[in-house]
Amino acid sequence: MSESIKRRIAALRQMTTARGCTEQEALAAAEKAAALMREYGLSELDIEISQQSVKAKTHGASIRDRLWRRLALCTNTATIVGDVDGHHRTFIGRAPGPEIATYLFVVLDRSIDRAIREFKKTPDYTRRRSRKTKRQVVYDFTAGMVARLIYRLDELFADAFSADALMDADRALVERYPGAGIVNAKSQGAVKNGNIASLGYLAGNNVNLSHGVNGSAVPKAIAGKAGCL
Repeated sequence: MSESIKRRIAALRQMTTARGCTEQEALAAAEKAAALMREYGLSELDIEISQQSVKAKTHGASIRDRLWRRLALCTNTATIVGDVDGHHRTFIGRAPGPEIATYLFVVLDRSIDRAIREFKKTPDYTRRRSRKTKRQVVYDFTAGMVARLIYRLDELFADAFSADALMDADRALVERYPGAGIVNAKSQGAVKNGNIASLGYLAGNNVNLSHGVNGSAVPKAIAGKAGCL
């Protein structure tokens, strides 16, 4: 189903007298929206649920994917990785959840990349001799940073969590991607250098999460009633 059709219907449904339309304009828009919904077999939930995708370097089994799954939970969205070229992560849910999730995905992903580049300049990385040990300390650093960012997301979105919105998002994901499966994340490995993980944890404090979509503050409430994460 074309997202453009859903956006068109959503726009028509916004044409109300409360938004400045005349009664005649509002009635015509409502009738057109209803006709389009019948024509394309769309329900109320189909219109209310949106989705957005963002390019992703990982494919479900990376340590970073823990963060992306938590980001989905915090924004009341369901998430799936992979599409035609296998390099996108999609967030599905009630607006503005998917928009916020994809925005923060980019912010967080770039911040982790930047922190790793800086870490690789330190003796904690450069003194490692083998490729295996270098990979391990990068993993440990990333794991620590991911842990801190998960905690910060939980704090930031604590008042926005909605079990009902998440249920709708999960149902929409199943309907839109009926063949989707669960990625096995057991290959993530374990942290072996606690001090390195601590450096990553501290680096997680330096990521600016205070700005949401289009530079505005991240909404305290996204959809549904507030709850506890």
